[in-house]
Amino acid sequence: MTETAFPDMTEIQKRLVIERDAPEAIAQIITSEPNPRIFVSISRSLAKNSPITKDLQSRLRTKIVGVGSILREHTPYDKVFELAREISRLKATHLLSIGGGSVIDGGKIALLVANLKIKDAEELEAINYGSGKDLGITSWPIQHIAVPTTLSGAEFTPIAGATSSITGRKTGFAHTALVPDYIVLSSALSKYTPERLWLSTGIRAVDHAVETICVPGVDIESADFCAKGLKMLYQGMTATRQNPEDLPPRETSQLGVYYATAGISRYRMGASHGLGYLLGVIGHVPHGITSCVFLPAVVTYNLPETKEAQQQIAKVLDLQTAEEVGPALRDFIGRLGLPNRLSALDISTETLDEIKSGALTHPVVQANPKPIKTIEDVTQIFNFSG
Repeated sequence: MTETAFPDMTEIQKRLVIERDAPEAIAQIITSEPNPRIFVSISRSLAKNSPITKDLQSRLRTKIVGVGSILREHTPYDKVFELAREISRLKATHLLSIGGGSVIDGGKIALLVANLKIKDAEELEAINYGSGKDLGITSWPIQHIAVPTTLSGAEFTPIAGATSSITGRKTGFAHTALVPDYIVLSSALSKYTPERLWLSTGIRAVDHAVETICVPGVDIESADFCAKGLKMLYQGMTATRQNPEDLPPRETSQLGVYYATAGISRYRMGASHGLGYLLGVIGHVPHGITSCVFLPAVVTYNLPETKEAQQQIAKVLDLQTAEEVGPALRDFIGRLGLPNRLSALDISTETLDEIKSGALTHPVVQANPKPIKTIEDVTQIFNFSG
């Protein structure tokens, strides 16, 4: 897709609705719509463990034409097409995505399929981010309302990823139309997200911020946005770990994600993201956890090339030197009760070897500030992870 996918953070901010009562926020969003037909795509855990579906149906009644928990982790193509078929079959005017990054990313791509009437995986694959094809989008008839219940940040970006049924790898898509029309931040609903998932996806957002700040030649505005997001996430998640019932720290973390995503589609991230993609797909590890084990190690590996940027991060984290950043991030992750070393995941040697091999050709790994050219380079990062 050739249309610029860089985020306009001011424009995205206009789409934000901060409201603890999510059903009320959604009712207000659609109040001016003449005949809304809403399909609710919700994560399995939320559908089972929270009252949100019942509350929405009570509030919106016949405006909801369907509810489904179709999407799953890593967003496989077949599930994206299944969701798109349901949206089209029910003649939905709105997709309401409630859940984490996989639900929201899957919703973005399902709307790409439904709005453009894409027929199959080959046709979808042909318009991926690297294809250079101009979609010529002139209208986007089915609107998207995203209600994130994790901190992964998919709702704030004009990009989305899904696992290709053709290549078996994560495939990226990018277009300004992929940013949801409305983003509802409900700290009250986030309490139904398991603590480990909430905090680990927050580390994913920290990863977004840190790797953006460390991009060579990053613009000052993006770096400053990410530094602000990093500070808010650090403070918010620390407080939530201490008192999970307290809503203001959750709101601080949710807004921190907004700032932390400032560079995620403007710049290609580094090895923490790239190795995380590989560990996610090959090793079946959630992306929040991949950031937990790789980010401190990659920061340490990159120190010779990113010392000035890491000094800025040190200031945000109230540290004295850039050399302290990697260890401090590992300590922070550990204090949140999350795994902070690769060895804690019990990944097989065969899987690790496959990841090492894949890293040498993976475009995101290859965008890392310090070059990664050999198996030994990847092994060094693994060793730093421990």
